[in-house]
Amino acid sequence: MGIELEGLVGILLFAFWIWAILDVIATEAELCRNLPKGVWLILVLILPDIGSLVWVLLGRPERGSWRPGSTDFSAPRRPVGLEDDPRYSATPAVTERRSEELDRRLDEWEAARRATNADLDRREAELRERELALREREIEKRERGTDA
Repeated sequence: MGIELEGLVGILLFAFWIWAILDVIATEAELCRNLPKGVWLILVLILPDIGSLVWVLLGRPERGSWRPGSTDFSAPRRPVGLEDDPRYSATPAVTERRSEELDRRLDEWEAARRATNADLDRREAELRERELALREREIEKRERGTDA
């Protein structure tokens, strides 16, 4: 009976050691506490029983689940408001109408912007023509003045 119990304890300790090795390997380095991940791995490999126990008590992420390397922490989640829920929609028809309205307003805005840009381009072209005409007159005046 004593030998069977010792064998069972040995198997449990061996399973715990393998679990601890896998957990150290699968845990993100930023989440390891107190020592770097590589040191934890060496510690668990060299000192199987004590290293595994110390890993669980001092090295694992505080709120990690018991699956090796799980990042599904049991920390409380932020409550999600009704309007933040992806399934939320007051009425699909209202949402579609709103989308259509926004698309229409965007088209109107783009048309107004194009018209404004065209008007600005036209004004800029007129100013350039006036400038060119003034320069041509100045050049003609200079030429007349040098000819005389």
